[in-house]
Amino acid sequence: MLVNSSLDRGERIRRLAGFVKALKEEGIIDFDIKWFKHRLKLQKYVFLARRYNFDLGYVFSLYIHGPYSPELADDYYVLSKENVPPIPVVLDKNFVFLIKRKSEWWLELAATIVLVKERYPGISEEEMKLLVKNSKPFATNEEIDEIIKELRAKKAID
Repeated sequence: MLVNSSLDRGERIRRLAGFVKALKEEGIIDFDIKWFKHRLKLQKYVFLARRYNFDLGYVFSLYIHGPYSPELADDYYVLSKENVPPIPVVLDKNFVFLIKRKSEWWLELAATIVLVKERYPGISEEEMKLLVKNSKPFATNEEIDEIIKELRAKKAID
């Protein structure tokens, strides 16, 4: 898989470092590579941030826990090993309100909904819910409905 070539890898990693720093400053997460839940959350944060004009060009595929980018994983492992000077990032307030204090499960469902909506732009809401439910069989219809409503309210989906 290739990532957006408009950013070279060094710049992309510095912008990722700035994103991680901004997440910490907003009280969202103090990213620690050794925690699976932190790695999962960072994958979803980067994926969802694309909807708020912060796109590092990573390519995401639907995986066990929702959208996942191996290139992003490679880059955050670089961050954990090297002192990367961050490029300052300002997070969109709707994005911050959307993700702050959200569980891994909520983020997994929300990111999956957004991915389905992006991949199938003309899909009906019922078809979208069915695809999400097939991918996440433990999700309740109520959870999916509530997350769709919140994603719409925060302008993450139409």
